[in-house]
Amino acid sequence: MRWSLASLILALAIPALGYHKPRPFNARYQRHSSARGRPAGDDLTKSPYFNENSSGFAVNGTALPLVDFDVGESYAGLLPIGNMNDTSSQLYFWFFPSTNPAAQQNKEILIYLTGGPGCSSIGELLQQNGPISWQPGTFLPIENKWSWHRLTNAVWIDQPVGTGFSQGTPTATSQEDVARQFLGFWKNFVDTFTLQGYKVYVTGSSYGGMYAPYISSAMLDRNDTAYFNVSGMAVWAGLYSKIPMAQDIPIATYVDKWKEALPFNDTFRAGIKAVDAQCGYTAYLDEFLVFPPKGVQPSILPSEDPATGEAHPECQLFIGVFLATMELNPCLNAFDVTSHCPILFDPIGFAAGTFTLPSAFPTPYFNLPAVKATLNAPANTTWTFCQDQLTHPVFVNGVDTSLNAGPGSQPVLPGVIDRTGNVILGHGSRDFLVLPDQTLLTIQNLTWQGQLGFRARPQEPLFIPRHDNLNVSTAAGAGVVGSSHSERGLTWFGAAMAGHMVAQDQPAVAFRMVEVLLGRVEGFESTAPFTVDMGGGGEGGLPAGEVLGTGTVDVGGSVGYGYTGWYGNGTGYGGGKWNGTG
Repeated sequence: MRWSLASLILALAIPALGYHKPRPFNARYQRHSSARGRPAGDDLTKSPYFNENSSGFAVNGTALPLVDFDVGESYAGLLPIGNMNDTSSQLYFWFFPSTNPAAQQNKEILIYLTGGPGCSSIGELLQQNGPISWQPGTFLPIENKWSWHRLTNAVWIDQPVGTGFSQGTPTATSQEDVARQFLGFWKNFVDTFTLQGYKVYVTGSSYGGMYAPYISSAMLDRNDTAYFNVSGMAVWAGLYSKIPMAQDIPIATYVDKWKEALPFNDTFRAGIKAVDAQCGYTAYLDEFLVFPPKGVQPSILPSEDPATGEAHPECQLFIGVFLATMELNPCLNAFDVTSHCPILFDPIGFAAGTFTLPSAFPTPYFNLPAVKATLNAPANTTWTFCQDQLTHPVFVNGVDTSLNAGPGSQPVLPGVIDRTGNVILGHGSRDFLVLPDQTLLTIQNLTWQGQLGFRARPQEPLFIPRHDNLNVSTAAGAGVVGSSHSERGLTWFGAAMAGHMVAQDQPAVAFRMVEVLLGRVEGFESTAPFTVDMGGGGEGGLPAGEVLGTGTVDVGGSVGYGYTGWYGNGTGYGGGKWNGTG
């Protein structure tokens, strides 16, 4: 059986397609909003993004249910993927203009795409990097001081067709199809908000490691800076290649690293080692996750049958480990290997990777009728954070033909780096869904600027400036919180205390990533303060005499993690003792 990210997420959905025309603008938007930084007496009609075409998408920033603060200027709704008169297929967006003067001076806009495939970007707006933060386990939403719109204009987009509030019947069979449809939508978006000539920064996470590179590459191919002026790209926890590269190959070394979070007994560990040795996984890491790289990685993975390209059943190691972990920790959330019971209340209904809501709050936030009305969302669509790709796939027959061919986004990534000189690929070390080693394996298999991979082992620090942490609801780490490395226009970072949802676990890291992407600071080693006021002085820098030292995330194969004596005798996969508790 082939396992995808969406298969492990186990999402359920009941979509009902339909078009909802945005409500017309009215006088209630003509009001002072000093909380958003606009001058007293100003109103939305004076915004550079408010015009005859965009007015119907305007959102009343004080009308969102359960949100007790003004979210400020924003626009939401549906736009077609082609001709504006053809509403059969549309993508849903929520756009927040920035109050940061640099965003307007530099004429720039950032796109955020979550993954899945089939997961809604506005779900992550609410829980990761948008102006409203409603984290699992918290009572009500709060203002998010780490919102990306504090740095630049930002838009969250439900795509491809079939995702979130987007409308239409999915017709995409590949990433080329996804990119073509997205570019049609984007041209309409630019025309609606008069964004011609703006620098475009494409960002994403998870399956966004497929979406963002293909969309960025397609935009650059157009050679049209009026609409597609791509100036950089950033992805965290991205999937860039075949599923075994992200799960089966790194899992044995990952289990050894996370002994406390994955406390298997000796028999089970011996079974993991036996399968790993039989399938050649750690040997693969030792050969190819080195700096500089030894050479291009083979197109056929060690677990695959060369004749069919299918993984040998006995080498599907990740799913065995995952299910055994669920025995030990029934509340496991694959987004974070350190997650545990109890399962936290989640306002978007995605607790522990399944849709679970208490009787006191039985409806996901974005399905509340008043929320839909405020956000110009289709009233007759049932929003779900992640579509079940078995029952409601966003690719025809549930197959993205680009994933295993090529493989993945690796064919287009080098061109994006070469043409922008500004690409960031990062990962959280606690990610248990897309294992962190996959990002560096991908980098070591790419040729850009005439060379293969990173020439030096990544070991520089990832530094976060000091800031106000007196408010525990918005607190975030500071100091050296991971590792980073840059070569020839490509930057990697590893966040030591983050899982799959980097901006949820380490919002300051994600915020700093955007500052680096936009060129506001030189890199992750910079000790300069944040470029916007974070309170508490925000002075950044280091105490006299202190040095940063190296990063705090080990990288590389078994040597990099200090693995020795890895192979041992075991019962093997499928034996009577292959379990996590006996």
